Amino acid sequence: MGMKNFSIIVIVLFTAIFSVQSQSSKIEFDSLINYEVKKKETLFSISKKFKIEINDLLSFNTELKNNKLKKNSIIIIPLKKKIVESQSFEKLKIIDTIILNELRVKKDFIKIAYLAPFKLRSLELDSVETVKTLLKEINLTTISINFYNGLLLAVDELKQNDVNVNIDVFDTDNKTNQVLSIRNNNDFDNYDLIVGPLIKRNFNTFHEKDINNIAISPLVYDGINLNNKTIIPEASNSLKSDKMFDIIDDFILESEDQCALIISDSINKKSRQKLRQRFPLAEVIDISNTNNSVDPKIIDSLLGTNKENWVFLETKKPNLISSVTSLLNSQISSERKIRLFSTVSNENYENPNISYEKLGNLSFMYPSNSAPNTRDEYEVFQENYLIKFGKYPDNIAIKSYDLMKDLLYRISVSKSIKKSLEIGETKSIQNKFNYIFDSDTGFRNISFFILKHQDFDIIEHQN
Repeated sequence: MGMKNFSIIVIVLFTAIFSVQSQSSKIEFDSLINYEVKKKETLFSISKKFKIEINDLLSFNTELKNNKLKKNSIIIIPLKKKIVESQSFEKLKIIDTIILNELRVKKDFIKIAYLAPFKLRSLELDSVETVKTLLKEINLTTISINFYNGLLLAVDELKQNDVNVNIDVFDTDNKTNQVLSIRNNNDFDNYDLIVGPLIKRNFNTFHEKDINNIAISPLVYDGINLNNKTIIPEASNSLKSDKMFDIIDDFILESEDQCALIISDSINKKSRQKLRQRFPLAEVIDISNTNNSVDPKIIDSLLGTNKENWVFLETKKPNLISSVTSLLNSQISSERKIRLFSTVSNENYENPNISYEKLGNLSFMYPSNSAPNTRDEYEVFQENYLIKFGKYPDNIAIKSYDLMKDLLYRISVSKSIKKSLEIGETKSIQNKFNYIFDSDTGFRNISFFILKHQDFDIIEHQN
């Protein structure tokens, strides 16, 4: 039995085991917030306020089943992200704009290779309990499988439009010698697309030797060795940051008076400097010199009253983001308005440990590679994923589905990624894509989102 067939059989086995254990754990909510109970509030009034069921509240706050709700107590509120309209912002229209029926298929058979660190050979496959324990964790094996699942769902959709996709799976085992063995013992020139390897070191090792087809690093982008056949599906940080600065410049023209405060770590010195150029009188807190924490008394002394305070948080550290947003919320009053910005693209803002309510209170605005979606097509995608794999998709699976469906559609209607550039921007479940080509660095996505938190909602700034 060849390595490709061995990998596919074991992956199917893993998926079957995971499906059985996951069917009883249906996920209904995608974010949790901490909420302080107000005077005279009841479970009924809180459920109506957040448009959820009382049973949902009790399931996340089991102590309330036998105890009364107390003023000032902190409870967990389960939420689903939703999108709303605003005057200077538009409703998120994350619809699938890749409609194959409206495009003529020019290539109805696509062959791809998927290289990922499943690490199957190091597992005790004879122990179901060991496998179950492994699949409950986030590790290289589960990341590889979840990405593969998203890819399979994308392939299923293309089949409905008479486009067949053949996937050859290779387990790199996260070892460079295994990567070299795979490359040297297989002919990769016949593939339309090579996906991976997923790990930077392995990707660079595999592609040291020139291979005559397109390759994508789907999850890691920094430090990748680029050439004219490489696809990077994420917009550059500089592009996203520049767009945020353009928006900030527009806001400066609209606002006559604001008090600016910059909170920055050492990694983001460039953005700090650009902010200082725009706000020469701004106070700066360098968190690299404060043990990654901010003194509440210092914040209080630096924020102005009877004027709008613009706070710029330039960091990717989730614990700092959480503490700063909590601290700023405690400073909000009728005489002190605070808006929070960041020019740093960071998925940590969607971390469930960071309060959406507090981000909403600060009208937090930032660049993002993806945007939440609660429209009908997302519900359909979730149900299809649940039926096929027995669990709901994680962010890796969603990204894989969006990314791979887009690339496969582009190949099917244009025969090649380069010819597909004329298609322009496409949107899927949570991501959008619009590639440009450079003869030295290959293909790069230039589409992204500028998002703003408003109350419990997330709205998109028109890009």
